[in-house]
Amino acid sequence: MTRMKKILPTRQGTRAFVAALLLVTLAFSHAGCFLSETVDPYYGRVAVPNGQQFRWSDGGLPQTFDPAFAAAPPDTDLVRAIFEGLTDYDPQTLMPVPAVATRWEASNGGRTWTFYLRDDARWSNGAVVTAEDFVRSWQRTVKLGELAPHTDLLANIEGVEKQPGVSPSQAPEQPAQRMHSNTNSAQATAQTSEPAFGAEALSDRVLRVRLRQPDLNFPALVAHPVFRPVKLGVNVPAGKLSASGLLSNGAFSIANADTDRVLLARAENYWDKQQVALQSVEFVGARDTESALAAYRSGAVDAVTNAALEPLAIKLLAPYEDFRRATFGALTYYTFNTARAPFDDVRVREALAIAIDRDRISTDETGGATEPAKRFLPQSQTEAPKTVVGKSDVLEKDEQRARLLLAEAGFPDGKNFPIVRLLINRNEQQRVVAQAIAAMWRSVLNIQTELVIRNWDDYEAAIRTGDFDVVRRGIVMQTTDELTNIRTLFGESYPGTAAEKETERLNKAGADLSDRNKSSLTAGRTLTALPAIATEAQALNDLSAMPIYFASSYALVKPYVSGFDANVLDAPSLKKVRIDGNWKPPASPTGNSVR
Repeated sequence: MTRMKKILPTRQGTRAFVAALLLVTLAFSHAGCFLSETVDPYYGRVAVPNGQQFRWSDGGLPQTFDPAFAAAPPDTDLVRAIFEGLTDYDPQTLMPVPAVATRWEASNGGRTWTFYLRDDARWSNGAVVTAEDFVRSWQRTVKLGELAPHTDLLANIEGVEKQPGVSPSQAPEQPAQRMHSNTNSAQATAQTSEPAFGAEALSDRVLRVRLRQPDLNFPALVAHPVFRPVKLGVNVPAGKLSASGLLSNGAFSIANADTDRVLLARAENYWDKQQVALQSVEFVGARDTESALAAYRSGAVDAVTNAALEPLAIKLLAPYEDFRRATFGALTYYTFNTARAPFDDVRVREALAIAIDRDRISTDETGGATEPAKRFLPQSQTEAPKTVVGKSDVLEKDEQRARLLLAEAGFPDGKNFPIVRLLINRNEQQRVVAQAIAAMWRSVLNIQTELVIRNWDDYEAAIRTGDFDVVRRGIVMQTTDELTNIRTLFGESYPGTAAEKETERLNKAGADLSDRNKSSLTAGRTLTALPAIATEAQALNDLSAMPIYFASSYALVKPYVSGFDANVLDAPSLKKVRIDGNWKPPASPTGNSVR
């Protein structure tokens, strides 16, 4: 399949002008096809480039070249290209594959991981990539705290502090430690101090990582860009790395960075250089969706991703063979306030969860632009469906069971059930979805709902104070690691985190998606305690939250491009991309080539 970027179309009127322009453009293309009595299989001009140059309109230009600061595409796409971690994802299966590490092994029930680094991994200046490079890079990210948008992904490593911006070596002395320091400081330190940072270089080629909680999928987690190393000097830099003079260890290196494009070249010192087909990758800037589509139609770019497409444009582009759609791991879900009765009763929570027709919401309320979420993780993130005791392993609509559960909880036919205060942020699509869910609860369970709509700041404040019965939440999943995703969903968190605001930005298709890595996304999230719920099976049993839908993602990719694979993490491998210089258009029924 071909890679698709995550976009949540909305019904906002502010996008009407762009939608109208797209409609006119697409309508003329269809009209031309009609007059010639042929249907163009591809959207726009298809001219195979000379050589292995890939031109990419990725929703704007990268704003950072630093793995610690990359929050979302195109920044994460660039980081994946120029830096390589211990592991990488197979772009089709999303299974972790060797990268800088050739192999790894677990011990202590998945709490300790040992990675063995390859001898030929090199920085762009020829220096050897060492285990210490990873340790120092991860420590730097932890020290950055809230400045780094995905610091929370390191929270399971021993010695990582809960408070943002505090390094393990700078942890404040505990009162108990101070009390005993005069009598037996060594014993007090051993008993009361925080553990040392859990990543250590046993040698240049061996890295050992100790985790706070067992994680059998840890090799998948360290494939995330935030775990990729940077080459640090003696003094650890606190600010972002710049493109000028940047050392990298990936398949590509930065050749040029201007205001209108960022150019990457195949890295000469990369250990797997012979398997990299592309000679260059050009990130092309576009002012808006119309400009990006115009560039693609004219043949000026080879792929368009991360464009704010309206539902009408999606319908008009859908017939073209180079238009792609996939499920993306951005989940919209509702969380219950289990501190309030009757939502502290799992029977009530399950009744509300299975009274919802998720298929209808995705088909009608979101215009077919989302995928119904009947579990918390996309199917490809988990193994074979698990059996959940007492419930189905997916949340299918079941009106009869929902009514029975509500009656067992003491509310037959909804009698004496309190009005549900459903809190959402101010967003047209979320309002439409919430109204539909409220109507389903009323129809199936005879329960009334008060829709509480708040601006983002007031929405955050209401969640912090628990001023809701049910609240709309969102998350953009950063990894296939089940423990990390469930921890993010059910740990101590609040809106305003990088993942939450990334989802909010996706929900606002009317916003400029090119600035997603600016201040609104770099607030970061605190390093939180690990929750009791650690698996999807536990989450489906507990149902302190219920999934609603996953986002869809879209792309236009020229037919001569291969290896630009789609997956639920939207994590391409440019190492796999190739330009087929021998590509020919398919023959029409008359024997002529169709262009």
